[in-house]
Amino acid sequence: MNGDGWTGAVLAGGQSSRMGRDKALIELEGRTLLDRAMDLVEPLVSELLVIGDPEKYNHVGPFVIGDVRPGKGPLGGLVTALRYASNDRVLLLACDMPNIDARLLQHVMRELESEAEAVVPRHTGGAEPLVAAYHRGCLPTFQRCIDDEVLKMTDALALVEGRYLDIEPGTEGWSSDLFHNINAPSDL
Repeated sequence: MNGDGWTGAVLAGGQSSRMGRDKALIELEGRTLLDRAMDLVEPLVSELLVIGDPEKYNHVGPFVIGDVRPGKGPLGGLVTALRYASNDRVLLLACDMPNIDARLLQHVMRELESEAEAVVPRHTGGAEPLVAAYHRGCLPTFQRCIDDEVLKMTDALALVEGRYLDIEPGTEGWSSDLFHNINAPSDL
């Protein structure tokens, strides 16, 4: 898949309160979660952004952008990515999902080519808005959500032209732990 016209945004921010240390800098199989996410997204896009504290993550490059409105969670990170992206289409990936693969990312990218403003994987455990594709057209709606303190990603998604992709881990060649999220030391 050609990444022209796409910006990749890796979310590296977050409180990491359950983990007790910065999740983005945790090493898994010899590489930080942030590096793993960047390496996965970069070949698929023409521009890569890391959304997080520039002082913490400046070692990865000059493309680290702090949240425009700090403390607004993943939705704030997505709004920052949509605002600063050079392209209208943004591929979003949270760095704490180490089992996501290129096949899934390419799938959501292809589906955004339709008339949807957002394409989000969904499975029996719920929706996965932090491994999804978004069009810049979502920005005004998501900005209003932040202004109104509607910070839950699924609530914000309900207000845009979204499309869910039903993907069941462990079937059709998908890894059984595809959407595994690292939040606490026991998740490592």
